[in-house]
Amino acid sequence: MQKDAKLFTLIVVVVIAAFIGLSSFFVVEVGFVGVRINILSGQTKSFPQGTYLKLPLIHQVVNYDVKTQKQEIEADSASKDLQTVRAKIVVNFRPIYDKVNDIHIKIGKDYFVKVIYPAIQEVSKTAISKLPVENIIVERENLRASIEENLRKKIEEYNIIIENVNIVDIQFTAEFNRVVEEKQIEEQKVKKIQYQRMQAEEEKKKVILLAEAEAQKQKLLRDSSNQTVINLKWIEKWDGHLPQYMLGDKTNSMIMLNDNK
Repeated sequence: MQKDAKLFTLIVVVVIAAFIGLSSFFVVEVGFVGVRINILSGQTKSFPQGTYLKLPLIHQVVNYDVKTQKQEIEADSASKDLQTVRAKIVVNFRPIYDKVNDIHIKIGKDYFVKVIYPAIQEVSKTAISKLPVENIIVERENLRASIEENLRKKIEEYNIIIENVNIVDIQFTAEFNRVVEEKQIEEQKVKKIQYQRMQAEEEKKKVILLAEAEAQKQKLLRDSSNQTVINLKWIEKWDGHLPQYMLGDKTNSMIMLNDNK
């Protein structure tokens, strides 16, 4: 019995020692920063990648991902003319590597929910409210740049870097979509009428030019059709043979001649 008791005690001691031994270390993986917290004093300290000591039951460790992270957010806003606009925004961000301990103290690990999410909602609402609804698509890049710039300014005090912001989708109310569609149809009709009018004007110009060219041609012909020119043309085309007959009245007659010998 005594031997069994000693063996049991030894096993318990070994298990406890193993637990204490394993609990006395923590590992911070690549792309993370670990924050060691003393639950008795409340003191914290951050650690980069590596293996470190900690006191079991006294120290707790929270790992922060410091790689670039991506989140997609839907923000409902109102345009300048009070039309409802829903923007789907993607933001890429990361905590500053050597400021993780400050982030943990001031905000906590859920800094995205506490800081970034409400900031995106605020800056997107402000940016969209400055534009009439029909200009939002046209000004999409300027809108994106405005949201990105203002979000960076708002978040930098929390030691978080906003790398970039993208607007991946913009949706409007069904009523507005219908109005836009009708407007596009009307614009296409107007463009078609303008094109037809332009074609008619071109055709008119073409007809005028052809008429002017024909009139000029006839004038040139009239100017060149005098008796001297006609006689000259006749001589140029004569084959050297005299006509065989000459007909006419007393003043104008044509004599039949025969040059055959």
